[in-house]
Amino acid sequence: MKALLICPGPRSAVALLAESAPLAIVPLLGKCLVEYWIEYLVGRSVHDIHILAADRPELISAVVGDGTRWGLHIKVEAETCESNAAQATENYFAQLNTHPEYIVQMDHLPGRPGKLLFESYAAWFKELYDWIPLAQSIVRIGQCEIEPGVWVGLSTRITPSARFLAPCWLGDHVKINRDAVIGPGAIIEPATIVGAGAHITHSVIGPATFVGAQTKIENSIASRHTLINWSTNSSLRVPDAFWLSSLRGPLCAQRPLLNRSAIKIKSDGNKLHITQLLELSAVNSTSFMDSIRENLNAAASAIEVDLSSTQFMDSCGLATLCSLHRITRALGIRLRLIHPRPAIQQLLKLTQMHEFFEIDGPAQIPAGSVKAAIHRPAIGINPEPPPCPA
Repeated sequence: MKALLICPGPRSAVALLAESAPLAIVPLLGKCLVEYWIEYLVGRSVHDIHILAADRPELISAVVGDGTRWGLHIKVEAETCESNAAQATENYFAQLNTHPEYIVQMDHLPGRPGKLLFESYAAWFKELYDWIPLAQSIVRIGQCEIEPGVWVGLSTRITPSARFLAPCWLGDHVKINRDAVIGPGAIIEPATIVGAGAHITHSVIGPATFVGAQTKIENSIASRHTLINWSTNSSLRVPDAFWLSSLRGPLCAQRPLLNRSAIKIKSDGNKLHITQLLELSAVNSTSFMDSIRENLNAAASAIEVDLSSTQFMDSCGLATLCSLHRITRALGIRLRLIHPRPAIQQLLKLTQMHEFFEIDGPAQIPAGSVKAAIHRPAIGINPEPPPCPA
């Protein structure tokens, strides 16, 4: 029996998932989409698989090889663009003069037709979440259920003080440090390290990713230094490696190129308004604090820091805000952070700093613009992402 697999091409709605690899081989509970389909077809006595790939076919070929490890023959063929099932069948029949018994458009997992993976980040997460118990029906060496609804892979190391809230899934060679809280709804791909006191809930952590101590990740997809909030469809390049980083690639995140114009400070009676703060980092933290001290007077009762135009903030910038918070609290001055951009909101939540500041609403981002501090085209927006799975 023969089969034809059509790999998904680039999808704007989930563009960040495919940064380092085509969607057909993006990690999905320890395996990738094309591997799940090959195993499914092997169980149906298929002995010859033809794979059509429009996105980086050489990487897909490197993963599947010639099919020897499954005991069948596989051929990967490059396409200029993704075919639909009818086009692929016609071309396949014309070239090989035969008709495949199985024709699969790989935009869903085996046995789940209609449950599309790449409609949005929320849809992708929901399918992975629903796949957790189904993935256990596949034989995996070393995989075991250590608690009801908690699956752990081979050579995973867990400190006794770590806590698990079902359902959650951990791949091979994962390390969970002390007092970390994993779940509910946590998926941790192989070779990942989770730092002490970190909290991961309703999120996916990509392979070979470091999650720093005390870092809180929720409703997100984290891989290397990229953090995607699937519930808000916003994303962030985490600026400091000790929060989130790759264990295999460069430690530094991509830094946006900014025109570092001077911030504006306006005094309105007893209130200071700080605007045009394009970044707050090691580059300008000292001048930021100096400017506030110069404009602060004895009558001041409130400081408002407008973060609607802030595109970059690192650990030094966060430390500066914390220092300002301590100073204003000691002086009895009210400090408010006004309209932080989605990426800055994610950074505050990632470091749990949002619990200490008074924050007044998110920034209003014009329709069609990039919502996060990253240099990529705008991604598709799903106005009503599915609710977090119960």
